[in-house]
Amino acid sequence: MHEVRDVTAELNRLADAEEFDPLDTAPLLDRGHRGRRRRKIFTVGGTVAVVAVAAITAGGVLPNLTQARETPAAGGAQHDAYFEPVPGIAHGEAAVGVPVSQAEAYRRCKLRLPDLKGPVAQVVGGLRVGDRTNTDIRIAKRIQLCTVPGGDRPTAALLAKLRKDPLPADPATQLLNCSAQSWVDVTKWHIVASARSKTWPSMLLTAVSPTGRHAITCEIEKNSLDGGMVMRGTAFLTLDSLVQGKDPILTPAKGSRRADLYTGRDLSGQKCGTKMCYEVRGWGRVAATATRIHLQFSPTAQTDIPVTDGWFAYIWRSQPTTAKLSDLKITALDKNGKVVRTLP
Repeated sequence: MHEVRDVTAELNRLADAEEFDPLDTAPLLDRGHRGRRRRKIFTVGGTVAVVAVAAITAGGVLPNLTQARETPAAGGAQHDAYFEPVPGIAHGEAAVGVPVSQAEAYRRCKLRLPDLKGPVAQVVGGLRVGDRTNTDIRIAKRIQLCTVPGGDRPTAALLAKLRKDPLPADPATQLLNCSAQSWVDVTKWHIVASARSKTWPSMLLTAVSPTGRHAITCEIEKNSLDGGMVMRGTAFLTLDSLVQGKDPILTPAKGSRRADLYTGRDLSGQKCGTKMCYEVRGWGRVAATATRIHLQFSPTAQTDIPVTDGWFAYIWRSQPTTAKLSDLKITALDKNGKVVRTLP
């Protein structure tokens, strides 16, 4: 514990040098120990970070004590417990939106799936971190899927934690799952919309980064972490630099300053007696004046989905209906029931 003694000495030195009330380091160190026990992680960096924050609130500043521990992703003890840095690849949000060559995508995917036989297929417009790609079936003889990784490799401890709870209800664990899928630490991102299936063990969420520049949409199911390859996976967007043809951009609604977004998918139809029940899912962003998304197959099969600051997500199993999947109508409505826009 010589590191703790060094920090204590530094706090006392600053207290002697600066004209403010004497600083009692014992409660600060005790607080640091309690926080460290709560996280169940014992690292020098975690202790120094707690003490440094407490010292700043007391009026002093400890220069450069945490600098060596900082990373563009989560930083500190949690990052060490859940993620390992991948040399040569940016961490956290810094990796999002970065273009990746076909050869580099294959190299990264081999880190996830050592038995991958490439190259990965060429994609119009190129690949970015978080994009879904697949191997060339003519060479691999079978299609293998891969989400192009960022620089935050999930540790064995994190993967074990997620496999124990593959469809978590806790938002923090949901973001850990999305991080493990994408190899981009999104644990500090804010979930703006989510939905859970009542039929299949799966869920869908959308989260926005602390800077507000990026968003992730992430599907979680019981097989999400199947050796690094996921069935549906994640997608990233750079919100202030959306790319036509790659991102789900819609013409903004009248009066909106930001692009509308929408992607939807028909999942399945199932016999419900003499009628059909459908499960559909989608997510997006519409003008902030919208308060709900209305889904309707027929007068007897319809529902409303809440909209929060323009963001929404849904996984809906319809009531029995004689309608077809192609009959689904999706509209965004304001608080007065006025149509803000019709979604495709």
